[in-house]
Amino acid sequence: MWSKYDYEIPESQFRDRCKQVAQFAAQRGLGAVVAYSAPRIHQWTQTGHVGYLTNWSNLDRVTDTMVIVPMTGEPVLLVSGVEYMLDQIAEVCWINDVRLVSSPDPRSISGTYDDNVTGKAPSQGIKTYGQELIDILTVNGLSGKPIAIAGSEAITRPLYQDLSNAVDGNITDTSDIIAELRSIKSPEEVEILRQTATVCDQAYATMVHLLADGMWGYELTAAMDHTARRAGGDLVYHCMHSAPGGDLSAGKLSIKPHDMRLHRGDYINVNSYIVFKGYWIQGDRAGTIGETLGGSASEALKANLESQDEVLAAIRPGITIGEVVDISHKAAAQRGYH
Repeated sequence: MWSKYDYEIPESQFRDRCKQVAQFAAQRGLGAVVAYSAPRIHQWTQTGHVGYLTNWSNLDRVTDTMVIVPMTGEPVLLVSGVEYMLDQIAEVCWINDVRLVSSPDPRSISGTYDDNVTGKAPSQGIKTYGQELIDILTVNGLSGKPIAIAGSEAITRPLYQDLSNAVDGNITDTSDIIAELRSIKSPEEVEILRQTATVCDQAYATMVHLLADGMWGYELTAAMDHTARRAGGDLVYHCMHSAPGGDLSAGKLSIKPHDMRLHRGDYINVNSYIVFKGYWIQGDRAGTIGETLGGSASEALKANLESQDEVLAAIRPGITIGEVVDISHKAAAQRGYH
């Protein structure tokens, strides 16, 4: 078990996740499930499947990665990268079989590139994802069985083509078992999410403490970034909308650093994206600088809080996200908002 490093999620939990994926494969007659994630730095797409199975979920993961979970046998982590990444992986990953493969992407940070990957025939060059997949299936006596891809919505065409070439197109379209597993959080995951929320709250506390008349918006978000980084945030990003005197039409929403000065009485809305130990949370705070909300803004805030209370009171095990959204919409509509 873990001895050299301090982990919030035990190795047994990662092994159990892989076991459930293997059981899914067995129930559907699959040779293996291929778990794909885009590089972790591509945070706006699906990047979490590989981290969920391996614990390698930080921004060191800058290349395409896959975990091959065979119906029988041990999982294998495939990485198109360079040798130094193996040391980074070893710091956090419990999987013993980690293999560097050739990348089908000439832009990738990779020790090798194989331009045969995107062709119609299987590559005869350096080891690719598809070739390693065939090797894993063969070693475990699973040759000829179909595979499924968890994370297919994010996989690139060259990578998909490489896998398809390797198994002669024998890819089965199934539900995404890893997405289903990830939808239910373990107590350890809930605790990390609480820590992530705490980091987010600390950044907003900095906002309240430092806000001053004449401050540039980018000065405020830089200070908030600094607070969250010091608290251990893997990824930290704040963006802002502000408007003078509450006139929203005269304001600006900036995804880039916010280049408006902030003054007393201004409307301000700051949005945050915080990733802590691989777990993400989005926060949002809105109000006026140094003034008490009044009029329609105060009424909207009151309705918002009351609607949130109704949603919180309704959340229970087994409820779907769609049902939660419906409750929220109905609560807002009852207060005149749509």
